[in-house]
Amino acid sequence: MKKQKKSAPREKNTGKFVSSEDSKLSKVEKKDYTFIIIFFISVIFFLFLILNNTRILNSITTLNFEKINNSIRETIPSSVNENLKEETILVDENKVEVAIDSSKILFTEDKLKKKLLNPDQVARILVQYGNVSILSKGDLKSNENLYPGKIIKNGDQITVGKYPSYISFIINNENSVIVMYNNTNAQIVFNESTNLYKIKEGKIHANIMSSIKPTVFVSQNSKVTIDDQDVTLMNLLFNKGQDQFVTIEGKAKVKNELSGLSLRMIKQQKLFSTNIGQLIWSLANELDFNIGPNKKLVVLPIEDAPVKKIKPIKIVQKKFKITPKLKPKIIIKAIKPAPPKPVENYDKTREYDFNIAPDIIKQESIVTYLETPLMGDIPVYYFPNINSELVSSISDQEKFIVYPIYRSGFVVIGRLGTGPLGYADADLINFSSEDRLGKIIDLSKSRFIIDN
Repeated sequence: MKKQKKSAPREKNTGKFVSSEDSKLSKVEKKDYTFIIIFFISVIFFLFLILNNTRILNSITTLNFEKINNSIRETIPSSVNENLKEETILVDENKVEVAIDSSKILFTEDKLKKKLLNPDQVARILVQYGNVSILSKGDLKSNENLYPGKIIKNGDQITVGKYPSYISFIINNENSVIVMYNNTNAQIVFNESTNLYKIKEGKIHANIMSSIKPTVFVSQNSKVTIDDQDVTLMNLLFNKGQDQFVTIEGKAKVKNELSGLSLRMIKQQKLFSTNIGQLIWSLANELDFNIGPNKKLVVLPIEDAPVKKIKPIKIVQKKFKITPKLKPKIIIKAIKPAPPKPVENYDKTREYDFNIAPDIIKQESIVTYLETPLMGDIPVYYFPNINSELVSSISDQEKFIVYPIYRSGFVVIGRLGTGPLGYADADLINFSSEDRLGKIIDLSKSRFIIDN
């Protein structure tokens, strides 16, 4: 039998003959295409599985959050649940926010403080020593049984006796500390607008902290105001003749109630407020910062002082060969101190120098001089005597006016535009010419004569 030839394959659509090589290529192409399809299907399947897992995890977290939230609600008391309203807001499928409605909160911090504190209880005693008494409203008997922590009420009258008596107390809810020293008489009057201290006389050390109200000290001549936000440390001395104020730290406003003049003080300044309406300013020094009690020095008379016995030193005797016959006789005599001279009455002199003499200088156009201190500060006295009271001081390199009025080594001086201030030692003034002091003495003897 004859072998039949294999017929070449044909295309289905056209019926054309196709070579064996083309058929192989077409088969290869079909296999490659199926592999790509399988790969894409597997990728889509894996993506589907990942999305499913994330949804399951999110559902688990939301369930856990709800359980925790329910447990917290069970632990919170019912009274708090009534005042606080929780609102849950779903932002995304995976986030939950909790918002608290603060409109239902009944008490703020300030309201709680006002309800807890009694407005009549304004301070508590820290330390008290000596003769101190507190007189309360409606109580005719003074309360002298004082102790640390005892309450001071609004309207109490505090009286501090002689030296070295004092009392210190702290203001409730402010931490301000007030110290009242000997011979002080003051009343505490607090209201909604100010913390007021009415002072008749005395010495006060005030450490005022920032508060919701200003602090005010009022006397017959002066008014001191410390603003509510200021932190001030100062000394206050109230006298019938004149008041003295020293700012150690911070600032304060001082007003003379008689003339209406007012000045603002800053740290390390001193101000006098007189009973004739003056405000006298100067710089403060270290002596002005301490007004508390000091230890008294006991000075023994010379005649009562024990005399030390001098023992001979044997080594010296051997070295210099001092014989006992040549011992010197030492005679000690008690020297009695001279009695202090009585302070003269300078009231008439001051009245003439400060009231009559300035008018004469203006009317006759008598020359006054502008000078500076010789070295350091110059103290200014109330009278021409170093034992009289200090009224002010002239700082180094400060220019001041010297009036042609000479009294026993002192001259009348003043600041620019303020008139006579007090008496200063002429030896402490740096006169611009050598003969100026001599001219002042001659003019004072011839024109400003007064019999004291």
